[in-house]
Amino acid sequence: MRYNKPILLIHGGAGTWRNVDKEKSLSVMQESLDRGYSEFRTGGSIEAVVEAIAVMEDSGVFNAGVGSVKNSEGKVEMDAGLMFGRTLSIGAVASIRARNPIRKAYQVLKEGRHVLMVRTYWEDVDVNEGHAQGDTVGAVALDEQGNLSAGTSTGGIRGKLPGRVGDSPIPGAGFYATERVAVSCTGVGELILKVLPAKEIDTLRAMGYSLEDSLRAVLNKFTATFGRDNLGMIALDSEGNAAASFNTEAMPRGIRWREGKRVFFKEVDSL
Repeated sequence: MRYNKPILLIHGGAGTWRNVDKEKSLSVMQESLDRGYSEFRTGGSIEAVVEAIAVMEDSGVFNAGVGSVKNSEGKVEMDAGLMFGRTLSIGAVASIRARNPIRKAYQVLKEGRHVLMVRTYWEDVDVNEGHAQGDTVGAVALDEQGNLSAGTSTGGIRGKLPGRVGDSPIPGAGFYATERVAVSCTGVGELILKVLPAKEIDTLRAMGYSLEDSLRAVLNKFTATFGRDNLGMIALDSEGNAAASFNTEAMPRGIRWREGKRVFFKEVDSL
């Protein structure tokens, strides 16, 4: 579906989402949309993505930031990645501990010297894992100047080995943005890393396929290869088209544009 820019699209992770406080999750997503969208007044798509994700990291509702799950040693290691499409600028962090990993990724992007920094940030963070209901979080945005940005943040997989890095901080896997499209993914990182679905969507869009058809094709391929319950994606293109696709029971998501705002929980074909 096509919307009028500026546009902000977010997700709270693809998964089963059983026995959760649905209203609380959607309330946090409403706040995320509002906070992120306010950045369009003075900033652009990259700032909107960072702020929207930071709200979800701070909530403790999702597996990101203070809601991050713990590894096999009972410790927290977080990953996040961010990309600005016009310049292909990237900032990413992996196996860190910080209240807002997405802000650390933004710092790497702004400094511009490197793309991915590992085990470089160790803040004292009170993790509230027991209340986390969701999964990886992400956002994509299109500003008035036509700039696209994408970002993703996660606490990874519960019980993972120390040092494990998933798809979220890897461009082309957990996130990707160009002048054509911005994508954020959620799901099983080890599988996403093998296929690079975010990059595939950009390739299909460059070949002239619609955004909706591109997501559908990538999801169908992924499901045919690995089965179900392992992938969710949101995407925006330069024309203002927005799309979401997942093969799990649910993927909470929301969109805000010039004229309105909507949030969804399980509705597969809605955006």
